[in-house]
Amino acid sequence: MKYIQLLLLALSITFISFAQTPTAQKLDPAMAIKKSKANNVTWLDVREDPFNLVGFEWIKQDNVFRRLPLNPDWKIREEVNHLANQTAGGQLRFKTNSNKIFLKVELAERSGMYHMPATGQSGFDLYVKENEIQRYLETTRFPHDTIQYQQEFKVGETNKMQEFIFNFPLYNGVKSVSIGVEKNSLIEKPSSFTQSGKIVIYGTSITQGGCVSRPGMVYSNILSRKLDTEFVNLGFSGNGRGEPELANIINQISGMKLIILDYEANANKTIQKTIYPFVDILRKKYPKIPILIMSKTRYARAIDGSDAYKTLISNRDFQKKLVVERKNNGDSNIYFLDGSTVLGEDYYECTVDGSHPSDLGSYRIAQALLKKIKEIVFDN
Repeated sequence: MKYIQLLLLALSITFISFAQTPTAQKLDPAMAIKKSKANNVTWLDVREDPFNLVGFEWIKQDNVFRRLPLNPDWKIREEVNHLANQTAGGQLRFKTNSNKIFLKVELAERSGMYHMPATGQSGFDLYVKENEIQRYLETTRFPHDTIQYQQEFKVGETNKMQEFIFNFPLYNGVKSVSIGVEKNSLIEKPSSFTQSGKIVIYGTSITQGGCVSRPGMVYSNILSRKLDTEFVNLGFSGNGRGEPELANIINQISGMKLIILDYEANANKTIQKTIYPFVDILRKKYPKIPILIMSKTRYARAIDGSDAYKTLISNRDFQKKLVVERKNNGDSNIYFLDGSTVLGEDYYECTVDGSHPSDLGSYRIAQALLKKIKEIVFDN
């Protein structure tokens, strides 16, 4: 009995000591989570006018924040169906003259990825658009174990009409999101994209945004800012396998001006079997839309001479050959980008865990794609 009492006493002392240990958030006010006081605020559902939602092609039909239709015409695997609820690449765009913007969110699940911060998994980024340039302002702060949070953003002092863009979470679903503005403030439609049409990217966790620090750093959002054009992110973590059902669903998206295929990372052993029929399906409906195939980026373990490097080069050469063959057969609008080189000579410094890009890696992918997209879409 005495032993148990001593053990309980030791545990209580340890708990008290741990609870009293200062944390960075307590020691540094800049890291603290600030409480939002939403007084005299008008709340609005972002699915209604005048808000503009990007990246959710079927939202008017299904009324949910989802990257694929709720009831697709082609049966998709359960894993893809689940990942479609994660809002990677989604954007909310609007104008307001409110000096404060409030964001109220309900997530599908709590955060908790071991190699990706909650800000990237479940957070929203806020950008302001000035003179056609998007400038980053802030990312939401919230306890990582919550599914509901609210935040206030101070965005002005003079009630000037400004344009804002929120980037949605990359690895979580969003059940609801509301925007709050100060009473009597105006809300207006955003300006149109400078470049019309949509660029659709089909890929893997790298496309979805694993494992960047915040939503604005997924490469599709970087490209959207750089080109001022609409992107549809169809990256499905671990499940970008080149299935024909996904090609058929992509064909349902209206207004496409470029399709990018970046799914080799989930199809090392099957890319050579799946990519021909995948492209064939796209071409049946859209014989002229440019298609860009990007081979897999180089992982840290793919050192020269290794089996990983040999597979990388073999699959790269196969995809490059496919593009050459199709061009020779009359498909002049198909292109190739060598993904093995896009991270640079120090490719091993560009990931979080040896394979998934950090912000640096994602930015380098975006830079390589930016150059290629400009050549394909804007220079022709």
